[in-house]
Amino acid sequence: MDEDGLPIVGSGIDLTKVPAIQQKRTVAFLNQFVVHTVQFLNRFSTVCEEVCLLFSIPHFIP
Repeated sequence: MDEDGLPIVGSGIDLTKVPAIQQKRTVAFLNQFVVHTVQFLNRFSTVCEEVCLLFSIPHFIP
């Protein structure tokens, strides 16, 4: 055991007695993660493209 009283190797839990994870919840969490990640990446790529366009256009200072 380590200093917190937790076993160093394995959890000591009999996994055959632990109920299965609900598949619907897992799929819902995964779906939510994918949707939010794709939305973030779309916004990020839009901002990056706008910045690239801003710096690629020559600006003339009179």
